[in-house]
Amino acid sequence: MMATATLTRLEGERMLRHPALWLGLPVMLWWVSSTFDQDWSGALYTGLIPAFTPLLLGISLASMSAFSREHVPVADDAPMASSQRSAARLLAGLGPVALTALVVVAGTIWLRVRGGLDLGDEPGRTLHAHYTLPELIQPVLLACVAVAAGAAVVHVVRSRLAAAILLVVGWFLVGTYWLFDSPVVRYLAPVQPQPWQVEVGPWDADPTAFPSTWLLSAPGEYQDHWARIVVSPAVAAWHDVYLVGLVAVLVGIAVPGRFRVPLLVGGVIVAAAAAGMQSVVAP
Repeated sequence: MMATATLTRLEGERMLRHPALWLGLPVMLWWVSSTFDQDWSGALYTGLIPAFTPLLLGISLASMSAFSREHVPVADDAPMASSQRSAARLLAGLGPVALTALVVVAGTIWLRVRGGLDLGDEPGRTLHAHYTLPELIQPVLLACVAVAAGAAVVHVVRSRLAAAILLVVGWFLVGTYWLFDSPVVRYLAPVQPQPWQVEVGPWDADPTAFPSTWLLSAPGEYQDHWARIVVSPAVAAWHDVYLVGLVAVLVGIAVPGRFRVPLLVGGVIVAAAAAGMQSVVAP
């Protein structure tokens, strides 16, 4: 137990000192600031969750660096088995996860002070939209995915350079969330920004005839109809469960031992069930 705690502390300090992690923070803040340049309604609400992508990439690279040390041979009489070393490095990843949680808390406070976000078009518009709790939990769970992804990739790709390139490309694709906006793929993509849009009338419909409580998206360059904007905490909650299943699968790949098969099988079952439930509760 003492050896596990010591390795966890050492690897945690190394992860928190990794330059990719701290480079990801300013890039994330730049991404957030760039969303202010978007002139379409709801740009900030939709864009803030994907803005965590650079930080998530930094976490994955830091985790990959830690787990790549498992390729270094150790003596047969080492005080810790390989599964214990892997578990210690996973626990060390709680540091970057906690950092992500602090960023989420700081961002939530900033939104409260700011008064909320713009969402919708006149006559169905608000300037005081706030994220629901399941949406705020998503970046923290994505940080867990990032740690597990960095741990898993070095067990699949032996070359550190190739593994790093794979992580960069993978998180870049995840960050381009608009590529995964189809109904089925949206449930499976790690990053799932809201809101949802539900078509409610043709382009020439009278928007004042819709219920006054609806947030609306007007016809424009990208749509030829009126749509209702819906934020669904239920979909966000089930997507959080999906991310838990994804973490279990990645941990199963990364950590050898008797828990590998249960983690892989259980993770696939949880992820599949959560994806199915998202489709059930989706607007």
